[in-house]
Amino acid sequence: MNCEHYLVNNTNLEAYALSITGNVRKANEDSCGFATVPNGELFVVCDGMGGHVGGATASRIAVEQIKRYFEAQLYPNIYDALRDALCLANRAIIEAANAEPSLKGMGTTACIVLVHENDAYIAHVGDSRIYLFEADRQRLFRITKDHSFVQSLVDMGQLDDRDAEHHPRKNVIMKALGTKDELHPEVYMSPVQPAKGDMFLICSDGLSGMIDDNAIEAIMASDQSTEQKVLDLVIS
Repeated sequence: MNCEHYLVNNTNLEAYALSITGNVRKANEDSCGFATVPNGELFVVCDGMGGHVGGATASRIAVEQIKRYFEAQLYPNIYDALRDALCLANRAIIEAANAEPSLKGMGTTACIVLVHENDAYIAHVGDSRIYLFEADRQRLFRITKDHSFVQSLVDMGQLDDRDAEHHPRKNVIMKALGTKDELHPEVYMSPVQPAKGDMFLICSDGLSGMIDDNAIEAIMASDQSTEQKVLDLVIS
């Protein structure tokens, strides 16, 4: 698996990103981006699919389009802006695939955290994840819910979370950028308000698929620096 993740410390918006090519795939299809935009501090993580070239292209297009959209102006309705940015990225990926037959079938997940003052606005598509680590309680919470086949089984009570992590169809995604003309991204309609010392982890399944939430929590709770925690999440 490739591994792409951001770790954002809310104390002073200290952020570290790491992207590696893991032991399963020969190429890294993930992309990430950060920008200071009129609406705040923007963090994006995307995990491509559809072959090495296609996946990398899709994730790169998504990050570029989302950054460009938010860099353009101040949006009074952040929720609409998050939705529109993801739909714009979806359209751009489809158009690129239509223009180049070798890219047909490419797509990508996407996670966005947009921090404005003490509000963090969340949106996502696919099975990349956003976590919040609460410093005072030393607890990890998964904010996003995967758009995946196994998550649908969990929602119907046919599978529990522990078994879902090892299900043979765990990588079947029900929603992604670039796969359908009509996209319904998940936009969380209330901002998360982190306390001082809380941390956001934004990651692809190259991380969450290789290390369980308990192990992630233990690393986040350690006394290591934010930068070291980013490294420890990969090597654990």
